[in-house]
Amino acid sequence: MNKNILERAHQLILRMPSLLEKVVAAILLIGVVYSCIQLGLHVGSLTELTFEAYIEDILLTAFNAVLVIEFIRMLIKHSMNTIVEVLIFAIARGLVVGHEAPIETLVRIACIAILLACRKYLFYEKDFEEEL
Repeated sequence: MNKNILERAHQLILRMPSLLEKVVAAILLIGVVYSCIQLGLHVGSLTELTFEAYIEDILLTAFNAVLVIEFIRMLIKHSMNTIVEVLIFAIARGLVVGHEAPIETLVRIACIAILLACRKYLFYEKDFEEEL
């Protein structure tokens, strides 16, 4: 009887991280849905911002939503491919909406190239399989 209780507790402890990841993913999903609704309302509204600032604001909000969506995928599907995609999106976000010095832009581009090369040449086929 005591061994059965310990086995159940062990199974619960093993399942808990996965369950908590799904709870965090659900909370983030609610937030990103709200953000997408706000983005849609913002696009349709008249604003006092200049055109450049307006487009930058929309791009920043859109990239943040996409980044959170990719992060949710990473929490749910455990694969090296989703991890690399999240990193690429995070770096690309800075390229598109950031106003950085040329050297910083070059470093970001090099980082994306390195991530893409790692994904192509260093991963095994099983790294692209997604755990559910």
